[in-house]
Amino acid sequence: MSVRTGAPRPGAGTGGGVAVEVYASDNARRAGAVGPHGVLGELERQEGRAWRAVFRSLNASWAVVGLPPGTYRVRVPARLTDEGHVQRLARPAQRTFRVQEGMITDVRVTLSHVPPALVAVGVVTVVAAAVLLAKYLDEHDLPKPPLPPPELAELAFYVSLDLAQMAAWQEVRDRQPPLVTSHFPAARAVVAARRPRVLFAFSEPLAPRSLRADAVTVLGESSGLIPGVVSLDFDRWWVTWVPAGDLPAGETFHVTLNAEAVRDLAGNAPAGPTSFSFRTAS
Repeated sequence: MSVRTGAPRPGAGTGGGVAVEVYASDNARRAGAVGPHGVLGELERQEGRAWRAVFRSLNASWAVVGLPPGTYRVRVPARLTDEGHVQRLARPAQRTFRVQEGMITDVRVTLSHVPPALVAVGVVTVVAAAVLLAKYLDEHDLPKPPLPPPELAELAFYVSLDLAQMAAWQEVRDRQPPLVTSHFPAARAVVAARRPRVLFAFSEPLAPRSLRADAVTVLGESSGLIPGVVSLDFDRWWVTWVPAGDLPAGETFHVTLNAEAVRDLAGNAPAGPTSFSFRTAS
Protein backbone atom coordinates (compact mmCIF):
# COMPACT_ATOMS: atom_id res chain seq x y z
CA MET A 1 0.00 0.00 0.00
CA SER A 2 1.15 3.53 -0.70
CA VAL A 3 0.05 7.09 0.06
CA ARG A 4 1.16 9.74 -2.41
CA THR A 5 0.50 13.45 -2.85
CA GLY A 6 0.16 15.52 -5.99
CA ALA A 7 1.19 19.11 -6.63
CA PRO A 8 -1.02 21.53 -4.65
CA ARG A 9 -3.77 23.18 -6.72
CA PRO A 10 -5.65 26.43 -6.07
CA GLY A 11 -8.72 26.22 -3.83
CA ALA A 12 -11.52 28.60 -2.89
CA GLY A 13 -12.20 30.15 0.50
CA THR A 14 -10.04 30.69 3.57
CA GLY A 15 -7.35 28.22 4.63
CA GLY A 16 -6.02 25.20 2.81
CA GLY A 17 -7.51 21.83 2.04
CA VAL A 18 -6.85 18.11 1.61
CA ALA A 19 -8.68 15.81 -0.83
CA VAL A 20 -8.21 12.05 -0.37
CA GLU A 21 -9.07 9.23 -2.77
CA VAL A 22 -8.66 5.51 -2.05
CA TYR A 23 -8.07 3.00 -4.86
CA ALA A 24 -7.97 -0.77 -4.67
CA SER A 25 -5.11 -1.12 -7.18
CA ASP A 26 -2.98 0.67 -9.75
CA ASN A 27 -5.45 -0.26 -12.49
CA ALA A 28 -8.33 1.20 -10.47
CA ARG A 29 -6.38 4.40 -9.87
CA ARG A 30 -5.67 4.83 -13.59
CA ALA A 31 -9.32 4.19 -14.38
CA GLY A 32 -10.45 6.68 -11.73
CA ALA A 33 -12.53 4.02 -9.92
CA VAL A 34 -12.41 4.86 -6.22
CA GLY A 35 -13.09 2.20 -3.59
CA PRO A 36 -13.54 0.12 -1.57
CA HIS A 37 -15.69 1.66 1.15
CA GLY A 38 -14.71 1.00 4.76
CA VAL A 39 -11.01 1.95 4.71
CA LEU A 40 -10.14 4.13 7.72
CA GLY A 41 -8.44 7.34 6.65
CA GLU A 42 -7.10 9.79 9.23
CA LEU A 43 -5.93 13.37 8.78
CA GLU A 44 -3.58 14.59 11.53
CA ARG A 45 -1.92 17.97 12.18
CA GLN A 46 1.54 18.33 13.69
CA GLU A 47 1.62 20.40 16.86
CA GLY A 48 5.16 20.58 18.19
CA ARG A 49 6.37 17.00 18.51
CA ALA A 50 2.87 15.56 18.70
CA TRP A 51 0.24 14.72 16.11
CA ARG A 52 -3.42 15.57 16.70
CA ALA A 53 -6.28 14.00 14.73
CA VAL A 54 -8.29 16.54 12.75
CA PHE A 55 -10.56 14.34 10.66
CA ARG A 56 -11.47 10.69 10.07
CA SER A 57 -13.54 9.00 7.39
CA LEU A 58 -14.50 5.55 6.09
CA ASN A 59 -15.37 6.85 2.61
CA ALA A 60 -13.27 6.07 -0.43
CA SER A 61 -13.29 9.76 -1.36
CA TRP A 62 -13.35 12.72 1.05
CA ALA A 63 -12.07 16.26 1.42
CA VAL A 64 -11.49 18.76 4.23
CA VAL A 65 -11.17 22.51 3.66
CA GLY A 66 -10.63 25.52 5.89
CA LEU A 67 -7.44 24.09 7.37
CA PRO A 68 -4.79 26.46 8.78
CA PRO A 69 -1.43 26.15 6.98
CA GLY A 70 0.99 23.73 8.58
CA THR A 71 2.33 20.18 8.51
CA TYR A 72 -0.22 17.39 8.16
CA ARG A 73 -0.23 13.70 7.44
CA VAL A 74 -2.73 11.19 6.09
CA ARG A 75 -2.66 7.76 7.74
CA VAL A 76 -4.40 4.53 6.72
CA PRO A 77 -4.08 2.21 9.74
CA ALA A 78 -7.07 -0.12 9.36
CA ARG A 79 -10.09 -1.21 7.39
CA LEU A 80 -13.43 -2.82 8.19
CA THR A 81 -14.29 -6.44 7.47
CA ASP A 82 -17.58 -7.44 5.84
CA GLU A 83 -19.02 -7.74 9.36
CA GLY A 84 -17.88 -4.23 10.30
CA HIS A 85 -15.05 -5.29 12.61
CA VAL A 86 -11.79 -3.34 12.66
CA GLN A 87 -8.90 -5.09 10.91
CA ARG A 88 -5.53 -3.45 11.41
CA LEU A 89 -3.45 -3.40 8.25
CA ALA A 90 -0.24 -5.42 8.32
CA ARG A 91 1.56 -2.57 6.56
CA PRO A 92 -0.19 0.71 7.41
CA ALA A 93 0.87 3.64 5.28
CA GLN A 94 1.12 7.37 5.81
CA ARG A 95 2.28 10.53 4.07
CA THR A 96 3.43 13.84 5.57
CA PHE A 97 3.01 17.10 3.63
CA ARG A 98 2.52 20.85 3.99
CA VAL A 99 -0.89 22.50 3.69
CA GLN A 100 -0.66 25.97 2.16
CA GLU A 101 -3.07 28.89 2.37
CA GLY A 102 -5.53 28.84 -0.54
CA MET A 103 -4.24 25.51 -1.90
CA ILE A 104 -5.67 21.97 -2.03
CA THR A 105 -3.35 18.97 -1.63
CA ASP A 106 -4.52 15.79 -3.40
CA VAL A 107 -3.69 12.53 -1.64
CA ARG A 108 -4.04 9.18 -3.40
CA VAL A 109 -4.05 5.93 -1.43
CA THR A 110 -3.41 2.74 -3.41
CA LEU A 111 -4.13 -0.41 -1.43
CA SER A 112 -2.38 -2.92 -3.68
CA HIS A 113 0.43 -2.54 -6.20
CA VAL A 114 1.66 -4.88 -8.90
CA PRO A 115 3.69 -7.75 -7.33
CA PRO A 116 7.37 -7.57 -8.43
CA ALA A 117 7.36 -11.33 -9.12
CA LEU A 118 4.85 -10.84 -11.91
CA VAL A 119 7.05 -8.23 -13.48
CA ALA A 120 10.00 -10.65 -13.44
CA VAL A 121 8.16 -13.31 -15.44
CA GLY A 122 6.74 -10.81 -17.89
CA VAL A 123 3.08 -11.23 -17.02
CA VAL A 124 2.54 -7.52 -16.48
CA THR A 125 3.50 -5.07 -19.22
CA VAL A 126 2.27 -1.51 -19.43
CA VAL A 127 0.96 -1.26 -15.85
CA ALA A 128 4.17 -2.66 -14.41
CA ALA A 129 6.24 -0.31 -16.52
CA ALA A 130 4.33 2.68 -15.14
CA VAL A 131 4.82 1.53 -11.55
CA LEU A 132 8.53 0.91 -12.06
CA LEU A 133 8.94 4.27 -13.77
CA ALA A 134 7.37 6.07 -10.83
CA LYS A 135 9.66 4.19 -8.43
CA TYR A 136 12.72 4.99 -10.57
CA LEU A 137 11.87 8.69 -10.65
CA ASP A 138 11.41 8.71 -6.87
CA GLU A 139 14.78 7.03 -6.26
CA HIS A 140 16.66 9.33 -8.62
CA ASP A 141 14.92 12.57 -7.63
CA LEU A 142 13.67 13.19 -11.17
CA PRO A 143 10.47 15.07 -12.05
CA LYS A 144 7.38 12.92 -12.47
CA PRO A 145 5.04 13.02 -15.47
CA PRO A 146 1.98 15.21 -14.90
CA LEU A 147 -0.98 13.49 -13.23
CA PRO A 148 -4.48 13.55 -14.74
CA PRO A 149 -6.89 16.09 -13.25
CA PRO A 150 -8.19 14.82 -9.88
CA GLU A 151 -11.83 13.84 -9.59
CA LEU A 152 -14.01 15.71 -7.12
CA ALA A 153 -14.40 14.13 -3.70
CA GLU A 154 -17.80 12.76 -2.72
CA LEU A 155 -18.03 15.07 0.29
CA ALA A 156 -16.16 18.16 1.42
CA PHE A 157 -16.14 19.09 5.11
CA TYR A 158 -15.29 22.52 6.44
CA VAL A 159 -13.11 22.81 9.54
CA SER A 160 -13.12 26.34 10.96
CA LEU A 161 -9.74 27.90 11.64
CA ASP A 162 -10.62 28.44 15.30
CA LEU A 163 -11.63 24.81 15.75
CA ALA A 164 -8.56 23.45 14.00
CA GLN A 165 -6.20 25.52 16.15
CA MET A 166 -7.81 24.77 19.51
CA ALA A 167 -5.60 23.18 22.13
CA ALA A 168 -8.49 20.97 23.28
CA TRP A 169 -11.74 19.90 21.66
CA GLN A 170 -13.78 20.83 24.75
CA GLU A 171 -12.82 24.50 24.44
CA VAL A 172 -15.84 26.78 25.01
CA ARG A 173 -15.30 28.35 21.57
CA ASP A 174 -16.45 25.11 19.97
CA ARG A 175 -20.00 25.84 18.84
CA GLN A 176 -19.92 23.75 15.68
CA PRO A 177 -22.18 20.70 15.62
CA PRO A 178 -20.43 17.35 15.16
CA LEU A 179 -20.70 16.05 11.61
CA VAL A 180 -21.19 12.48 10.40
CA THR A 181 -18.26 12.08 8.00
CA SER A 182 -19.17 8.56 6.83
CA HIS A 183 -20.98 5.39 7.79
CA PHE A 184 -20.77 1.63 7.36
CA PRO A 185 -22.24 -0.15 5.46
CA ALA A 186 -22.29 2.22 2.51
CA ALA A 187 -25.65 3.49 1.31
CA ARG A 188 -27.46 0.88 -0.84
CA ALA A 189 -24.76 -1.70 -0.14
CA VAL A 190 -25.56 -5.43 -0.28
CA VAL A 191 -24.13 -7.01 2.88
CA ALA A 192 -23.23 -10.70 3.00
CA ALA A 193 -22.58 -10.79 6.75
CA ARG A 194 -25.52 -12.02 8.80
CA ARG A 195 -24.72 -9.89 11.85
CA PRO A 196 -23.05 -6.73 10.51
CA ARG A 197 -22.05 -3.83 12.74
CA VAL A 198 -23.41 -0.42 11.77
CA LEU A 199 -20.95 2.46 12.27
CA PHE A 200 -21.30 6.24 12.15
CA ALA A 201 -17.96 8.09 11.98
CA PHE A 202 -17.90 11.67 13.33
CA SER A 203 -15.77 14.74 12.68
CA GLU A 204 -14.69 15.07 16.34
CA PRO A 205 -14.75 13.20 19.68
CA LEU A 206 -18.12 12.60 21.35
CA ALA A 207 -19.06 12.79 25.03
CA PRO A 208 -19.49 9.21 26.32
CA ARG A 209 -22.24 10.13 28.79
CA SER A 210 -24.30 11.80 26.06
CA LEU A 211 -24.91 8.57 24.14
CA ARG A 212 -28.44 7.22 24.57
CA ALA A 213 -29.70 3.72 23.90
CA ASP A 214 -31.94 5.01 21.11
CA ALA A 215 -29.09 6.71 19.24
CA VAL A 216 -29.39 4.28 16.29
CA THR A 217 -32.60 2.81 14.90
CA VAL A 218 -32.60 -0.03 12.35
CA LEU A 219 -35.91 -0.83 10.67
CA GLY A 220 -36.42 -3.82 8.39
CA GLU A 221 -39.03 -3.46 5.67
CA SER A 222 -40.48 -6.89 6.51
CA SER A 223 -39.14 -7.66 9.99
CA GLY A 224 -39.79 -4.26 11.58
CA LEU A 225 -37.67 -2.69 14.33
CA ILE A 226 -34.44 -4.65 14.88
CA PRO A 227 -33.15 -4.88 18.48
CA GLY A 228 -29.49 -4.03 19.01
CA VAL A 229 -26.91 -2.47 21.31
CA VAL A 230 -25.42 0.99 20.81
CA SER A 231 -21.92 1.87 22.01
CA LEU A 232 -19.28 4.57 21.55
CA ASP A 233 -15.73 4.05 20.30
CA PHE A 234 -14.28 7.20 21.86
CA ASP A 235 -10.79 6.91 20.37
CA ARG A 236 -12.04 6.53 16.79
CA TRP A 237 -15.04 8.93 17.14
CA TRP A 238 -17.50 6.19 16.16
CA VAL A 239 -21.03 5.36 17.23
CA THR A 240 -21.60 1.62 16.77
CA TRP A 241 -24.78 -0.46 16.64
CA VAL A 242 -24.62 -4.27 16.91
CA PRO A 243 -27.75 -6.38 16.19
CA ALA A 244 -28.94 -8.74 18.91
CA GLY A 245 -29.14 -11.59 16.39
CA ASP A 246 -28.66 -12.44 12.73
CA LEU A 247 -30.44 -10.19 10.26
CA PRO A 248 -32.95 -11.79 7.86
CA ALA A 249 -31.53 -12.52 4.41
CA GLY A 250 -32.67 -10.63 1.34
CA GLU A 251 -34.23 -7.71 3.19
CA THR A 252 -33.76 -3.95 3.05
CA PHE A 253 -32.95 -2.11 6.29
CA HIS A 254 -33.28 1.61 6.97
CA VAL A 255 -30.81 3.05 9.50
CA THR A 256 -31.23 6.38 11.31
CA LEU A 257 -28.92 8.17 13.74
CA ASN A 258 -30.92 10.18 16.27
CA ALA A 259 -29.35 13.64 16.46
CA GLU A 260 -30.71 14.21 19.96
CA ALA A 261 -29.03 11.11 21.37
CA VAL A 262 -25.40 12.20 21.10
CA ARG A 263 -23.26 15.29 21.86
CA ASP A 264 -19.68 16.38 21.29
CA LEU A 265 -17.40 17.30 24.20
CA ALA A 266 -18.68 20.89 24.17
CA GLY A 267 -22.33 19.78 24.34
CA ASN A 268 -23.20 20.39 20.68
CA ALA A 269 -25.66 18.02 18.99
CA PRO A 270 -25.62 17.12 15.28
CA ALA A 271 -27.66 19.50 13.14
CA GLY A 272 -30.07 16.74 12.19
CA PRO A 273 -30.56 12.98 11.83
CA THR A 274 -28.52 10.90 9.39
CA SER A 275 -30.21 8.07 7.50
CA PHE A 276 -29.26 5.47 4.91
CA SER A 277 -30.38 2.03 3.73
CA PHE A 278 -28.64 -1.26 2.99
CA ARG A 279 -29.72 -4.76 2.00
CA THR A 280 -28.66 -8.21 3.20
CA ALA A 281 -27.71 -10.78 0.59
CA SER A 282 -30.19 -13.53 -0.22
